[in-house]
Amino acid sequence: MQLFTRVILLAVTVFGVSAVPHLAEDIGLEQVLFRMVLGEAEGRGLTPAAQTCANIYLNTTQKNGDKLANATNACEEAANRTNVAYTQTSNSTINQIRQQLLTLEQNLQLCRNETDSAVFLNCTVSTFDKNLQLLDTSNSQAYRAQSQFVSNATQVNAEKSNCISSAVSEAKVQSIQAANDFNSCLDKIAAQREVPQQMEQQQVKPSQAPKEQVPPMPQLMFEDLPLSN
Repeated sequence: MQLFTRVILLAVTVFGVSAVPHLAEDIGLEQVLFRMVLGEAEGRGLTPAAQTCANIYLNTTQKNGDKLANATNACEEAANRTNVAYTQTSNSTINQIRQQLLTLEQNLQLCRNETDSAVFLNCTVSTFDKNLQLLDTSNSQAYRAQSQFVSNATQVNAEKSNCISSAVSEAKVQSIQAANDFNSCLDKIAAQREVPQQMEQQQVKPSQAPKEQVPPMPQLMFEDLPLSN
């Protein structure tokens, strides 16, 4: 079983190192892992007990793969929600800038429509400071909003990357644990086979043959002896 175990441990290492964002869009590393294990199992002709260990391992790995996919999807969804919230905040600022520029345009148009020179000058002077303030405020808000766009994107990407990295690390731990459980399962099978063999060896020990007992010689009675002349 050592070669089969090495295939599993190699697959676990590949799974832990290669798990990356957008896992659902890739070929599915857990499926590659299954093919490696199943191919090795079929090639070696596992016993029913060992096949049970392999089935348990594959089922556990499938569940771990599903957990990883769900975790990465949750990271993506959280990032999308954050993006939506940031977009709503940015849109609120942008709408405010639009309104301020509209007010500025209306002020300029109001003065522009005056044909009388004196009235035109009065209109321009009375709205000049207000128009400058609107323009300055709008420009400052536009710069802050533009910087916030970049900052938000960087923050969202960092949070999503950390979230996915944490999910991948957890999946790697679970995969190694599944491989360890598989090895333990095989070790138990080997131990169960050794016990009957030891019992058989003990029963086969040669028994000591009993010593041959020599029957006692019959005692001759004096009266049985022939009389000599």
